[in-house]
Amino acid sequence: MSIMKGNCIGAALLLAACGYLTPALADPLSCDDGIKTAFRPDADTSVVAVRLVKKGEELKAPDASQPVTAAADLCLVKLLVGPGATAEKDKTARSWSEGIGIEVWLPTHANWNERIRNYGGGGWVGGGHRYADKIGSKVPAIVNANIGYASGTTDAGQPWYQDGSFAFLSDGKVNVESLRDFSVRAMVEQAVKTKALVNLYYGKAPKYAYYDGHSQGGRQGMKIAQEYPELYDGYMIAQPALSIAKFGTAGLYPQIVMKTELGFTAANKPEAAVFAAKVAAANKRAVAACDKAGLGFLLDPFTCDYDPARDADMLCAGVGGEGVTGNNADAATCMSPKEANALNRIWYGATSDGSFDAAQSAEARSGKSLGKNQLWWTFTRSTAIGGQITNASSLGVALALHDVSYAPDASTASGDPITNVSTDVRNKWRELDYAGLADAVNKGVALQPTLFSDLITDKADLGKLRDLGRKVIVYSGLVDDAIPPAGNINYHERVAAAMGGHAEVQKFMRMYLLPGSAHSSQGRAYTVGGNNDTVPLPKLPGNANQTPTREQDQFFTTLVDWVEKGTAPGEIMLTSRDNSVSYPVCVYPLRTTWNGNGDAKQTSSYSCR
Repeated sequence: MSIMKGNCIGAALLLAACGYLTPALADPLSCDDGIKTAFRPDADTSVVAVRLVKKGEELKAPDASQPVTAAADLCLVKLLVGPGATAEKDKTARSWSEGIGIEVWLPTHANWNERIRNYGGGGWVGGGHRYADKIGSKVPAIVNANIGYASGTTDAGQPWYQDGSFAFLSDGKVNVESLRDFSVRAMVEQAVKTKALVNLYYGKAPKYAYYDGHSQGGRQGMKIAQEYPELYDGYMIAQPALSIAKFGTAGLYPQIVMKTELGFTAANKPEAAVFAAKVAAANKRAVAACDKAGLGFLLDPFTCDYDPARDADMLCAGVGGEGVTGNNADAATCMSPKEANALNRIWYGATSDGSFDAAQSAEARSGKSLGKNQLWWTFTRSTAIGGQITNASSLGVALALHDVSYAPDASTASGDPITNVSTDVRNKWRELDYAGLADAVNKGVALQPTLFSDLITDKADLGKLRDLGRKVIVYSGLVDDAIPPAGNINYHERVAAAMGGHAEVQKFMRMYLLPGSAHSSQGRAYTVGGNNDTVPLPKLPGNANQTPTREQDQFFTTLVDWVEKGTAPGEIMLTSRDNSVSYPVCVYPLRTTWNGNGDAKQTSSYSCR
């Protein structure tokens, strides 16, 4: 069913109404400034620029490792949708915004496949969407247009690429208006305005519309699927930043552990770097202990209960651990018992008192249930967490406590530090203890409906989406190093509990867990022996895949076949980039399972169990 036949949304806080959907015209438009006059869906929307992109032109997206080459002529239309952040009066502040920037990439009339494939953002989004001389869209959005889709993207209401400074007004208060746009309104405008422009430009409505997003973009898409599912026929949700109020705030926990147990933080650069190297060594030991298939990475890291405090080869020579005496004479990689148990605390996840349960079950680690005093799940054993050791993830804490002083400065931030003139104080997070961080997590969750417009995106009742017949495919990587995968599993379990069980949920939403897959919109694998070509990954649109065929766009093709042909997805076969390993990834709750004795590089040695 085309989304143009769906119901119009009617939320007062979102300036979206049925009148936005411009009636289809008999005559299509040309790619020129005539669009500025013709496209006037409402008083708050203006066309910033119209640009004809010629076949062969090289386009530099903000996330590009190489230029994207236009495979055919494209029409780029840039929109600005007001009213913006009206509470901010200082136009020099990064919290000042005129509204929501949107880019729409339109294939020629002959090349359009009569479908929309809108793409999400990432991190704190932002970008050049609202500027005539810039490109704001990420690589996959342009690639989607290369293969015939009309593709819209948004800066989520703020122009500063990957900079969370917009979240605080210049007086230090939380920027409620922009966070509302970031949480939900920008994606509604993206959907509605892209559809209206497509109607106008091509002179007819699309047959189908899809959402495709990764990370923050995955969260954006899931927010629409939860609240306004009528806007798209199908949703491709990759490694989504769901429950961001929990994992985003609890992400500071490694620093609290380091401060409390080891006496240093990321602000102490040499000490943090040394500990990060030891954590990397412990991850290798964890793989060595738990990799039964001999792949060099873990098929199911949740089943790995490796404990460095019980590993003589991890502990420094001569020191006593949990029932063992260390024999590692390499000072650069060996751990003291304090360091080993600090890592155990980090691997367990944030608690209100610094405790951890060395006997936590695999089911609990995988998102089924929180342990004693556990606030949220963390990254799996074998996941590269050096960045959480050498940098402080404290912006979530600053927002939860609505105090910019808790944000990191340039010496401890992993990205751009927060710019805000209300105070010069930063790194106040170093004053927190276990209980203080727990308080911040709980306050951030409590403030979700008010200050943050439910950025948390964890509504379990998907009855409206189900009843409309919409479809959702989700995947998460099991060594995701930005978003703990157990949190996404927990959300799926909550949906199953609310919607009648896994069999009922699988009628409209299916999830896949990808072994060895780290955080990346275009595929990034766990590194085995210095390279990452031996881990099976899905084929995805991106820098190295600029004109993908159906087979080179694996998960999205599966979604299209489900929506348009009624073919429900089952096992999806993944192959490593060097073609050495193949296996199926499975519809959750089934998992990719090695049979225990066959050649682990052969598909026949695996099943979904």
